[in-house]
Amino acid sequence: MAVRLPFYYGWVIALGGAVNASFVLGSAQFALSTFLVPMEEDLGWSRSVFFGALSVRFLLSGLLGPVVGPLADGVRAPRVIVPLGVMLMSGSLAAIRWVDSPVAFFALYGVVGAFATAILHLATWEALILKWFSRKRTRALVIGGVGEASGPMFSPLLVTLFITLFGWRDAWLWYGALIFVVLMPIALAVRTRPEQMGQAVDGDQTAPTAGNPAAPAEAPAEARFNRRDAMGTQGFWLLLGIFALSGVVITGFQSNWIPHFRDIGIGATPAAVAVSVYGGFNVASRMVWGALLIRFPIKRLMVVHAIAAGGGVAFLVFAVDNLLTLFIWAAYQGLVLGVFFSLHTIISAEFFGRPHIGAIRGTMMPAASFSRAGGPLLLAALREWRGTYELAFVTVLGGWAVMAMLAMLARKPDRRSAS
Repeated sequence: MAVRLPFYYGWVIALGGAVNASFVLGSAQFALSTFLVPMEEDLGWSRSVFFGALSVRFLLSGLLGPVVGPLADGVRAPRVIVPLGVMLMSGSLAAIRWVDSPVAFFALYGVVGAFATAILHLATWEALILKWFSRKRTRALVIGGVGEASGPMFSPLLVTLFITLFGWRDAWLWYGALIFVVLMPIALAVRTRPEQMGQAVDGDQTAPTAGNPAAPAEAPAEARFNRRDAMGTQGFWLLLGIFALSGVVITGFQSNWIPHFRDIGIGATPAAVAVSVYGGFNVASRMVWGALLIRFPIKRLMVVHAIAAGGGVAFLVFAVDNLLTLFIWAAYQGLVLGVFFSLHTIISAEFFGRPHIGAIRGTMMPAASFSRAGGPLLLAALREWRGTYELAFVTVLGGWAVMAMLAMLARKPDRRSAS
């Protein structure tokens, strides 16, 4: 296949990561938020049941991170575990069509979905992408991140359409079937390293030499931290703190968007369209931030991003009260919010290098997943206590402020800084 393709096979991996991320993220907070109201009305369950299952999904998948992360660094493991993850995800979602108790919903969406999420998580695909790219890794990760951005653009509208046509039960069945049809061919195309396809990193044809100036420029020497050495640096723990807070300020925040819109009198369809507008601008933002990454240091962009994302939260709390301001907010938030995970991956690779990035990122996953598990519940609980989401979203704003400070303090480690 690599010989027949007119381009480098690494771009297949990057595009596969994009499509995978779209459905994995879409099947989590965005799809669940869209299913929440019709299931709540039909089954009589409280919102804590739905967000509790989401929390189990995030928590358990995070605990599996240190196990799955090193597998992404292996030569053969991804070709086995990625198709397995697709089967688990599609099967668990389709089976929700027959649930009639919170226990069954927790088992399918929470537990089985957690194993699928741990395998198909964006961090797994990012580790695969980084095996294929060095000098071009920013461009490749931007392409992979487009899928993460497109999840909120397509999932709410797609799920709303399925619910309208088939009802919420059959909508789960069709959604699971669609995920299998789309993701399984991508999973079967996974290759871990360019050497497996007779290619070189970045698609280079010849090694650079002094007598061959036309050859690709040699990438600058990069760090090669293993997991143990990385954990001995200040940068690892500050990046872990930033990653952990993302569970509240992104996952928890996004999970409560549609319930908040419904609370302030916005209908189901306009709410889904607003989230799709966010997703559309989120896709466009990858090109903007990709250009910025070429011109400015990643650490500085992490700080700017946190401040800008916090501004979007303040906009939602204090300015959104009609459809016009809602769509303006969705466009702005789309341009700044969703690129966080790509930025975090790039700075992690810059700090610690590519060879063990799967294991290093996997070690960060439990803390992030505790936050992702508790974030939706925390914000929902604050809403139940106060009767509105104002205090919950002000809490999110404070989280972005802390993340900006941690990014300012983080510094790139060298071997002598590991202890």
